[in-house]
Amino acid sequence: MIGPEGDFTPAEIDKALHNGFKPISLGTSRLRTETAALEACFEVNFLNRV
Repeated sequence: MIGPEGDFTPAEIDKALHNGFKPISLGTSRLRTETAALEACFEVNFLNRV
């Protein structure tokens, strides 16, 4: 699940976690759309290697 530009509300985060989503972060920097998508792919790939 990819968050909206303004981030998820705390209630949305709790609901996602309750439904089995695992949180990852792309850091505190704002990324361009193209960069964020690429970084998200790297993160998911890294997490699935273990």
